Amino acid sequence: METIAAIATPNGVGAISIIRLSGKNAYSIAKKIIKKNLSPRVATLAKLYDSNEELIDIALCIYFKAPNSFTGEDIVEFQCHGGVVVSRLVLEELLKQGARIAYPGEFSKRAFLNGKIDAAQAEAIAKLIETRSREGAKLLSRQLDGELGKFVENIREKLIEIMAYCEVFIDYAEEDLPDSLGYEIDQRLNNINKLLNHTLQASKRRECMLNGYKVAIVGKPNVGKSSFLNRLLNYDRAIVSDIAGTTRDTIEDVINIEGMQFRFIDTAGLRDTKDTIEKIGIQKALEKADIKVISTGSNGNE
Repeated sequence: METIAAIATPNGVGAISIIRLSGKNAYSIAKKIIKKNLSPRVATLAKLYDSNEELIDIALCIYFKAPNSFTGEDIVEFQCHGGVVVSRLVLEELLKQGARIAYPGEFSKRAFLNGKIDAAQAEAIAKLIETRSREGAKLLSRQLDGELGKFVENIREKLIEIMAYCEVFIDYAEEDLPDSLGYEIDQRLNNINKLLNHTLQASKRRECMLNGYKVAIVGKPNVGKSSFLNRLLNYDRAIVSDIAGTTRDTIEDVINIEGMQFRFIDTAGLRDTKDTIEKIGIQKALEKADIKVISTGSNGNE
C-alpha cells in the first residue's frame, strides 16, 4: 500500500503545524529529510532538509512503529512551526521522496481497514472534527471510545441466541420441546425491538446536539426580526430600515450559547404582496419555518 502524507492541522497561521506520514515506507522517507534515526514513541528534535540540502525547519518528529499506531502502519509525524509556507514545504519534500498526498479521510480509512477502529468510530472521528457544540463533542467522544460498537455487538449476540433457539425449534420440531420455547423467542425479539426503538428515538433527540439547532425568525414586516438577529449576534448582520420588505432573502449566522450551536435565520416579513421577488423571499421564509401553505383557489393566491 502506498505511503501517504498530509497536513493534519487547519490552514492558517499558528504556533504549530503537523504533517502526518503513513505507510510501509514512512520511516525511510522521513529519514531522507531528517538525516537521523528515530526511536518509536519518542519526540526527537530534528532539522528538516530539502533535496538540495537546504534547511526547511527545525521540528519535533515522532515515529509510531506498526502496528502500534492510529492507522496500524508506520507513522511519522512532524510538528513544525505553524504557518502556510513551512508546512507546505515539508509536505512537498515528502511527496518528492516517494509519498503521495492523502485523500480526504484516508488515514481513518486505513485505520478501519487495519482493524484499529470500527465503522462507528470512523464516523465519530469525522463528526467530532465538525461539531461545534460541547454536548455533541461529549456524545461523539463516547462513540469514539467504542460505546456504539459495544452496543451493536451486544445486539448481535442476542440475535445469534435467538437464531439458535429457532434452529432448535425447527430441527427438533417432533421432539418433546418445552411449550415456552416459542414464547421465549417472541419475548426476546420484542425486547430487542423495544431497545432499538428506544435507541432510535434517543438518537433523533440528540441529532441537534451534533448538527446544532436551526431557529427561523418569522413574522410580519417591521416587527424587529432583523434587529433581533443583530442584537443576538452583537453586530449589524442584517440591514434594518422602516421600509417594509427590506429583507428579501434569508440571512443566517451561527452563535454558540452555553456550548450549543444555534443557527438563527432572519426571513422576509410575511404579508400579501404583488412584488415577485418579495414573494420568493416569503416562500423561503415559510420553508425555513417548515410552514406548509395550501392553495385556496385557482387564481394562484395562497
